[in-house]
Amino acid sequence: MSRLRSLLRVYSRLMKVHWAILLEYRGDTLFYMLGSFIYPLVTLAVWTAISAGGAVGGYDQRDFITYFLAVLFVGRLVASWDAWEIEQHLREGTLSNYLLRPSSYFHWRFSENIVYKLFYGTLMLIAWAVAWPFTDVVHISLDPIDLLTVLLAILLAALIRYMLFYAIALFGFWTTRMLALVTLFEALSQFFSGRIAPYSLLPDWVQTLQAYTPFYWILGFPVDLLTGKTHVPSLAYGFTVQLAWAVGLTALYLVLWKRGLKTYSAVGG
Repeated sequence: MSRLRSLLRVYSRLMKVHWAILLEYRGDTLFYMLGSFIYPLVTLAVWTAISAGGAVGGYDQRDFITYFLAVLFVGRLVASWDAWEIEQHLREGTLSNYLLRPSSYFHWRFSENIVYKLFYGTLMLIAWAVAWPFTDVVHISLDPIDLLTVLLAILLAALIRYMLFYAIALFGFWTTRMLALVTLFEALSQFFSGRIAPYSLLPDWVQTLQAYTPFYWILGFPVDLLTGKTHVPSLAYGFTVQLAWAVGLTALYLVLWKRGLKTYSAVGG
């Protein structure tokens, strides 16, 4: 219990620091958030135009609007950008400064991610609540069990996404081309996660391949739960797969971090 209390105190202090940074650069934060809305809204415009003549794969225009609003919402809550930050710290040698601190570098990065998710999540929940009386496309099930189910799926999705790209970033210990690998995984995520189209509209080979990648569980699964159109055998199966990916990627991070530090050397910083 003492270790847990100590860890909570560490996160409390770090999150206060990140809140101060966020509020200091609130203009950058706002523009970053608005920029992240462009892709889902453009994709939404394409699919609503396609479905103007009738439903496509069981999705009519209203379904597409609800789906891509959910993509926008969930996408912000599972987002992570640590790979770019880690690459800069490794390249410039500034990682050394963080390694000398009393708390783990991982805690510094993870606490920042929590702060930004709380900020974005609060803003989007307010926007969703304001829109509720005016349009039914934002209406979702308010049953407590359904909401808890969606929340759990989003939390696990966020953890999978975070640990996946954190682990990829640690390859920067061995290569200067780590960002190329990050870009590749980002492109695959755009296609396989459900950002381009709902799961049921993707080609059969994509649906088959998704069973062996974490991408659907990062976005598509919580979005499908939120919109009431699930494509998994059962909730237990979905959460089991999400948990397996989260545990596996966390274990990968631990291995790469431990071995990477043995090879790390910095000039500058």
